[in-house]
This record gives sequence, structure tokens and C-alpha cells, in this order.
Amino acid sequence: FVGDGINDAAALTQADIGIAVGAGTEVALQSADVVLIQNNLYDVLAMLSLSTATLQRIKANFVWAFGYNVVAIPIASGMVYPLLRFQLPPLAAGISMICSSLTVLACSLSLNFWKNPYQHE
Repeated sequence: FVGDGINDAAALTQADIGIAVGAGTEVALQSADVVLIQNNLYDVLAMLSLSTATLQRIKANFVWAFGYNVVAIPIASGMVYPLLRFQLPPLAAGISMICSSLTVLACSLSLNFWKNPYQHE
């Protein structure tokens, strides 16, 4: 729900996502989940686009980290030693986990390059 006035405060509170316009009343701004700084409704579309990109990044990070751990933990713990005759030294296992975390961090930071598809002049 998008609102800006006193009569919108209750609806903003009850909505799944309450969006207040920045020039609205103080009650509406305090009741909302999201506050748009400018008085432009295109920012609602931009907010939805950014939230979609963020959710996609979270899912990608989860898949990456889960897949990496499914492969790396058995190797590092020695579970595959009888099959492969290979065990990762503890230092290498620790470094590989740091690299995994840095990869997830770098993926998350790539959201800084998100472009607003609804840019208005």
C-alpha cells in the first residue's frame, strides 16, 4: 500500500509492505515499512526492482555456498579419503572456507552496480 496522509497510517501498518511518500505526514512516515524520499511514484517501481534483484542475489549466494559446502566439507573432513586417497590439510580447508565467504561477499557487493530501470529525469 502506498500512502502519504494521516488517514493512510492504519492501512500502511496493516499492509504487507507499507510505502510512504516522503512529503507525507509524520504518522504515515512512522507507520510505513519503506519511505520514499522523493515524491515520485516511479520510485515504487525502482524499489520493487531493487528488492527483486536483492532476493535473486540472496538465492544465488545460498546456492553457491550450499554447493560449495556439499563438495568441500567431505573433502576437508576426510570422508572421501578411502575413495580418492586425498585429504585436504586443515590450513587449506580453512583458507578455502575464507575464499567461499569472500565469494559470497563479492557477489553481494555487486548489488552496488544495480541500475535503476525506471530512472527519471
